[in-house]
Amino acid sequence: MPFASGRVTFMRFSVEGDAPAAADDTTLATLKENAFQEGSVGAPDEVESGWVTAEHMLDTEFDYEKVAYGPGATLLFFALRIDTHKVPSDLKHAYKKINELALAAENPSGRVSRSQRRDAADTAGRQLHEDLAAGKFRRSKSVPILWDLARREVYCGAAGNSVMEQLTSQFDHSFGVKLTPITAGSLAGRLIRETGKTRDYEDLHPSAFTIRPAGGPTEEPDAPAPGVVRSDPSIPSVPWTQASTDMKDFLGNEFLIWLWHRLETQEGVVEAPKPVGEIAVVIDKALDMDCAWGVLGKQTLRADGPTRLVEAGDALATGKWPRKAGLILANAGVEGTQHELALQADRWVVSAASIPESAEAQTPRDFLEHRLESIRALAQTLDAMYGVFVQARVGSGWATQRKTIREWVQKRRKA
Repeated sequence: MPFASGRVTFMRFSVEGDAPAAADDTTLATLKENAFQEGSVGAPDEVESGWVTAEHMLDTEFDYEKVAYGPGATLLFFALRIDTHKVPSDLKHAYKKINELALAAENPSGRVSRSQRRDAADTAGRQLHEDLAAGKFRRSKSVPILWDLARREVYCGAAGNSVMEQLTSQFDHSFGVKLTPITAGSLAGRLIRETGKTRDYEDLHPSAFTIRPAGGPTEEPDAPAPGVVRSDPSIPSVPWTQASTDMKDFLGNEFLIWLWHRLETQEGVVEAPKPVGEIAVVIDKALDMDCAWGVLGKQTLRADGPTRLVEAGDALATGKWPRKAGLILANAGVEGTQHELALQADRWVVSAASIPESAEAQTPRDFLEHRLESIRALAQTLDAMYGVFVQARVGSGWATQRKTIREWVQKRRKA
């Protein structure tokens, strides 16, 4: 189970509704009641899902020792099992063809008639139905889930759309709560609303750190379609946010540019509020960039210190924004804790994050509890660092900072 060992990948969800404040008998009974069960009659649904323990995907015996962690049992650690039943299209064709050839062999012409083609398709369908009922095409996986009851957040060990769909459905069905993805936009909205500046959040639009690159359409039609708002050609369109759950997700990409600027002009130090404190940041190993104007293409860099490469500076100066970056975070406020990870900033997805070992853990449970607390601490560190950016972004001095970053982008390219 990835949360229990090795490097960790996760995305987070906020919990809305009447959720438990700590693990209790009712919580365990709810998990048990909605545990994974294989369909027992006929062919199963294409997708089946349900809860299992983090021990393994066949274990549905939930108890405090397996599930409840953290102070006051405020961390729930379990898993979502997802089984898919899908027949490959080539195999469907093969079953049908075999039946057609068998029927054709009985005809003097050696050819299959139209009615026999229908019969062959029906026979193939029955055969496939029997195979599905026997579990021949079953594909199973287990996704780790960490529920932070105190902070009303859920950590999911996978970020695919199909997993998100099953996870949100199961939480709604089991606990009667709604899960909303925590992305750069939604997180910024929460941080800003906590300061009472809701209107500032609504007025945010992408920052133009560069001019629009040459190429692609330069003008919109004179008469836009009804209901379509004409965009400002001086503002990046940030095309990947068009399919986002939050249209303000571009703030995550601006955060990486802001961080990059700090790395080269302020030694990569971010002073976050307590209890997090000072964070030293390095962009390392990986840097994925995409054109914020929707004109140029993508760029993927793999190197030690990728931001120092000429290609990185050229891409930034021509309007490409970081989408995903490898980071090293050193948190001086938490016993010198250091993490290596990759952050897809717009979706706020963490991948391949290293979790420091505990020198004090004496038992397997102590070891696991330390890891779960460390995952939560890593998320808190990222949020605190992002919060510093968000406050700067809605502050009165952002216009000056944006101008400074624009000048830095051009000067570093010339250098």
